[in-house]
Amino acid sequence: MFLAVGLQVAVVLGLAVLVGGVWGREAALSLVYGGAAAIVPNALFALRLALHRGRSPESYPAVFFLGEIVKIGLTVAMLVWAAKSMPQLLWPPLVAGLIAALHAPFLVPLVARGSEPLQRADGAGQGQRPDATRPQPPTTENR
Repeated sequence: MFLAVGLQVAVVLGLAVLVGGVWGREAALSLVYGGAAAIVPNALFALRLALHRGRSPESYPAVFFLGEIVKIGLTVAMLVWAAKSMPQLLWPPLVAGLIAALHAPFLVPLVARGSEPLQRADGAGQGQRPDATRPQPPTTENR
């Protein structure tokens, strides 16, 4: 979960540098704030889930859905606050930053691909016996 938040930060900051170089400081700051409107609630949600590890599994759905509701509410509150208190706010970069931050977690499989070994579906090679209900590939022993 924290990997996804880190990717969100990296994507938004990289995009902000690009936007700042092309359209200026106000556009970059608007983009960063749009990204922060998604990153801050996601980081708090990830922290809440991490703190809940080890507790009874029955409480996970309640914690998850309550966290999602709070996350959405905080995102909306941050966007409303920006609209009311930031006169130099540029909406297109703000929305672009929000969208970039919300789509960054889709990059997690690309980044985490090499970090964990792939597991065979039958459990073989993982210290487990293969599942007898699954068909086994032909080997020289069972031909």
